[in-house]
Amino acid sequence: MDTHIFEPIEVIAYFHGLQIDIIRFKWKETTYNISKLNSKWKIPLGNSYVYHFVVICEKQRVICEISYNLNDFKWELVQLDMMQ
Repeated sequence: MDTHIFEPIEVIAYFHGLQIDIIRFKWKETTYNISKLNSKWKIPLGNSYVYHFVVICEKQRVICEISYNLNDFKWELVQLDMMQ
């Protein structure tokens, strides 16, 4: 992925225990339906973490990296790339 965005997004996700299931997100005027979680990791930030997810949105033919900041509870679109 090489298209860096770093913009806020709206996310629909389910939190259960320590797991996050991301269903879809909206960036600008487009809703992206997540069909697969490809990978996830967390990065320490102060006393908390920023969680990163690489998701595949088959309907929109994109692969995205999104993040969730536990300090401010905000989601961000980090990168977006078209599927080949």
